[in-house]
Amino acid sequence: MKHIQLYENFEALNEVTISRFSPDVIDPSNAIDPQFFKSLMPKTASTSTEAQDRILTFSDNTMFVHYQYFIVTPRGNAPDRPVYRIHNSQYWLNDYQLIMQGRKGQSVNVTLLSITDITDPANEVRLGSVYVNTDVYLAEQKVVFEQLKHQS
Repeated sequence: MKHIQLYENFEALNEVTISRFSPDVIDPSNAIDPQFFKSLMPKTASTSTEAQDRILTFSDNTMFVHYQYFIVTPRGNAPDRPVYRIHNSQYWLNDYQLIMQGRKGQSVNVTLLSITDITDPANEVRLGSVYVNTDVYLAEQKVVFEQLKHQS
């Protein structure tokens, strides 16, 4: 079983260039429950299949990856709101790299999310990973979550 590597020391690393990019195919045992994710972020959840299919087309090419994480809680007044850590591996290429790959006018627009419930810090629960469209995710995140911490 291949696990997706998370980068937690963001003071030392937040972006890399991968020469022969090999995107991870998310094993079902490591995937976030689709129904749960849809209840958390419905617009973003609707992009997961398309995003995964798209990132696989960039295999064996150069890829830039920006790493960051957010500590968030759902917006609202409920006293028992859960707290999540959302790791982001945001894949992107500049226009020159896209042209070199024969993809002029396209974009990568994919982020790998790895979500952990950290409501009880002594008993963190890894909820899983999912590929999503970056633009949809970033827009929806601002609406559905209150950001407690961000490290990029």
